[in-house]
Amino acid sequence: MAFRNAGWLNALISTTVIGIIVLYSKQMLMYGMYEIAKRRRVPLYTYAEGVVEAIVEGPPCLRGLQGTLRCMVNSLLFIYHFGSCCVYVVFIANCLKDLGDHYWAIWDSRLYMLCEILPLCLIYCVPNLKSLVPFAMAANFSLIFGFGIIFYYMFSNLQPFEDLKAFQDFRMYPLFVGATLFAFEAPGLVVSIEANMKKPQSYVGIGGVLSQGIYFVILLQLVFGLLGYWRYGDDIKSAILQSLPHDELLGNSARVIFAFSMYISHPLQGYVPIDVMWNNWLKAKVPESKAFVLELVFRVCLAILSVGFAVAWPNLTLILSFVGAFCLSFLGLIFPAIIDISIRYEKGYGPMKIHLLLSFVVILFGVVGGITGSYVPIEQMVKLYVSGTNLTG
Repeated sequence: MAFRNAGWLNALISTTVIGIIVLYSKQMLMYGMYEIAKRRRVPLYTYAEGVVEAIVEGPPCLRGLQGTLRCMVNSLLFIYHFGSCCVYVVFIANCLKDLGDHYWAIWDSRLYMLCEILPLCLIYCVPNLKSLVPFAMAANFSLIFGFGIIFYYMFSNLQPFEDLKAFQDFRMYPLFVGATLFAFEAPGLVVSIEANMKKPQSYVGIGGVLSQGIYFVILLQLVFGLLGYWRYGDDIKSAILQSLPHDELLGNSARVIFAFSMYISHPLQGYVPIDVMWNNWLKAKVPESKAFVLELVFRVCLAILSVGFAVAWPNLTLILSFVGAFCLSFLGLIFPAIIDISIRYEKGYGPMKIHLLLSFVVILFGVVGGITGSYVPIEQMVKLYVSGTNLTG
């Protein structure tokens, strides 16, 4: 859908450029977090703590913003990852609806979202990420078959390539930017994963685990975006799975595989909101004897809320684009650049101040992408709810 909103040539170029910018911004983020932790001689910082500690050493104009930036970072981390949880709920419901419409009865997708409440509450009671590793490995292994099925359908009955638009109406381009940023970014998880690694020194660098992951994601976006648009043209749905045949075993098998994978991944996205709200704020305000039970209650409430918001805003494309553009322009681009500017303030920005220039380029991209990418989804959400049509498109 993102490639359709941009046009195939525009999307290929833009996806590569956005991928490079995202890779550079994440390297800035991790370098800054590592550098400030080394200077303070502490093992690690959370994202918010890293931003606050970094600006202390930055330009004087930033040093008075510690409280404001801490609040902004934690709020945006919560909104983004909670929004991701809502996107996952919609995605799972769409997969289940496609199965249900064919095998038993046609229901509104929001009924399937409500059916997710109990399974999500159960998996959210798992206390830590490491406990989910066996399930995540099983889900990732099953995705190999899921990708194979999708490729099988995408390579069959391809449309004439000349029918595809190289450039789409520019008013649709912000939806492309928001969706692509959403696909590339996960700033809270970038920090959390490094903190849980056995060998964190292998995480950063051009050939590190982080870069390898982003290279692979860039390749996936290019291949899936182009082939999906080529195969289905302007009839492409919000997610490629919705475009697969509803009356064939292979297509429905792919839906089951990806729904299971999203279900297992849901607590991974929920880990950051839990960390931000519970560990950084609520935990200190409750008696230690009741902390375990109250944390489980909080986890269950978070799972239920993600379903509730998804039921209220069930349009996958618009949610994904808004969350990606609004939150990730700050978390994935602007804040990492601010960290980099701050930690290099005393020792300089290199020849011709190249690091300062690159940081300003990233900030500019984040500001423009955030404003334009947020405005269009909000505008279309308002139009949809005023008209009352196509709420779940």
